[in-house]
Amino acid sequence: MIIREEKKREFYTVTALVREAYINADRSTGREYKLVEALRESDAYIPKLSLVSIIDNAIAGYGMFLRGKVGDQDVLILGLLAVAQSMRGHGVGGALVLEGQRLARKMGYSYLFVYGSNVYYPRLGYDFAHNFGVEPPEGLDREHMMGIRLDPNAEPLNGTLEYPELFKTLEMF
Repeated sequence: MIIREEKKREFYTVTALVREAYINADRSTGREYKLVEALRESDAYIPKLSLVSIIDNAIAGYGMFLRGKVGDQDVLILGLLAVAQSMRGHGVGGALVLEGQRLARKMGYSYLFVYGSNVYYPRLGYDFAHNFGVEPPEGLDREHMMGIRLDPNAEPLNGTLEYPELFKTLEMF
């Protein structure tokens, strides 16, 4: 498995993968692929943290890490994680998350948050966001807002996680 930055020529393939990955997912809005397209044009987008997983010369997974805020503190948000249905259960998602964490540390980010499974993400070192002093945006429940401290010396946080505005305009929550 190779994990690397997504290339512009792969945008269509990645968008198709996201659409396929979320078609029958729990809590899917059916608009996740539109969100990916819109976020690539936003200030929240970080090309170096828009990652693909390649297996046998094909894109098997995708992870999009975005700029977010808690108060005046910059944080990262795992905005989307998608794995091809045929590749689920093979460690693709976990590998994307762990590589994203590694790159984020290298880039100087102190915290990373995700709204997702409170069973899956703790296996990758995540804890409830409220244990870091962070509350989810209105409309999201505390039991699925997870976070990880990337820098052990990071200042504590206190506030509500701010997602990119596009999440609201596309009614993702």
